[in-house]
Amino acid sequence: MTMFQELRNQQRDLLEQLDELEEAVMELTALLENAVAEDDEFDDRHERLAWLHRQHAGVLVVLGETERALLAFGEF
Repeated sequence: MTMFQELRNQQRDLLEQLDELEEAVMELTALLENAVAEDDEFDDRHERLAWLHRQHAGVLVVLGETERALLAFGEF
């Protein structure tokens, strides 16, 4: 497989991960909006949301680098 094709595959995988992360963030945000601060799971959900935001940021960074590499090939 060519490097270009590997980058395209990586881009597709990253976009899928991004969609999954965004969906998880929306679901967790909805749960937190309805949660009470004293709820036992409140802190856990906030920690999970923070983790999801970090994962989201990481995927965006890698996706940006992948797209830059694809642009270097001039075929994006």
